[in-house]
Amino acid sequence: MLTDDRHLVERARSGDAEAFGVLFEHYQTPILNYLYRMVSDRALAEDLTQDTFIKAYKSLPKTAPDLAFKAWLYRIATNTAISHLRRGKIVRWLPFIGEHETRAERIDNQVSRSADISTALDHLPVHYASILLLRHYQGLSLAETAQALDITENAAKLRLFRARKAFAKVYDDESANAMDEEALR
Repeated sequence: MLTDDRHLVERARSGDAEAFGVLFEHYQTPILNYLYRMVSDRALAEDLTQDTFIKAYKSLPKTAPDLAFKAWLYRIATNTAISHLRRGKIVRWLPFIGEHETRAERIDNQVSRSADISTALDHLPVHYASILLLRHYQGLSLAETAQALDITENAAKLRLFRARKAFAKVYDDESANAMDEEALR
């Protein structure tokens, strides 16, 4: 966290709504994007983002001075999304496009990879999908990912390893099924 963020967090912890507003402006888009990829619904992601920041605003005065604000905020967002997902929603993730592909190849590959990745993530437990999203899509460090999920760093390493393994198995199975269906046409 930047030194300015630490100062803003301290001010916000003391009840400075303007300081919290600056933190909101800084973190709102990344949290919204993260939640959107978890729930695949922009309006729902916006609602969950709002809930996340309301919870953060209310809880911030009770936090310790050495709070890792970014990881703490992602933990709130993750818990908010998981609570919602437990009520029957699904997790999705949109892939990155490789830089070595041509524009036409990117479009074609993105469509098939997006469907395969979304389907694969749909078949993973939420705790696996969330760690993959935080670590690989949001770019959080392993320590930040662990803090966001409220687990130890060793538990995060293990969960990430298992999530990658489970994802690879499901993704390979889904890709093979898609190729079999295409061959039948």
